[in-house]
Amino acid sequence: MQKNQRGFTLLELMIVTAIVGILASLAVPAYQAYVYRAKAAEVILVMDKIHGVLAGLQAETGTTLGRPVMVQFNRDSKAPDAPAYATCNKPPTANSCGDWKPLAGVTHAEVIFKHLGVELSLASGIDPFSHAPGQYKVSVSEDHTQTRGNPSLRGAARHTVLAVHHIMQPHTYRAVVNVKPTDASTYLYFNMNGTRP
Repeated sequence: MQKNQRGFTLLELMIVTAIVGILASLAVPAYQAYVYRAKAAEVILVMDKIHGVLAGLQAETGTTLGRPVMVQFNRDSKAPDAPAYATCNKPPTANSCGDWKPLAGVTHAEVIFKHLGVELSLASGIDPFSHAPGQYKVSVSEDHTQTRGNPSLRGAARHTVLAVHHIMQPHTYRAVVNVKPTDASTYLYFNMNGTRP
């Protein structure tokens, strides 16, 4: 005897398609958030390295970061293997610091994430909110030299900036995030010994 074979009805196929669509719409945002958290982790690893370099600087100089030990961008060289930052020990009576020296430990190549479209900068003892002992500021900004004319990289940069801000904000004593049509950046203020100023 031959048995009748029955396939799926159109209604059943439509129901299955709707269920798959709903599940996909729930899964995609979670997956995207996971991807950007993973990208943010790359940036945070370098931020952790910066903290180690600053701790070494304090130990080496025997003085406190913020004032009198100041840190800023190294303007003497932008070569990929050159130190990204420079330091100066500001005399108590001086209005400014003129004797800037390269700070070894972090290079320009390490603070520019071309594949993410973001870059890191560091300052201590210069910004009004990082003058106190042990305070420093790390900025994570969209790198316009990379994102200009590249909408997909620009989107990745903005999401990475927001992910870094979200993950690191609880560890700061002050955090500011800016996402404008022309720019995306976050300014994270840390204390060497914890989040309290």
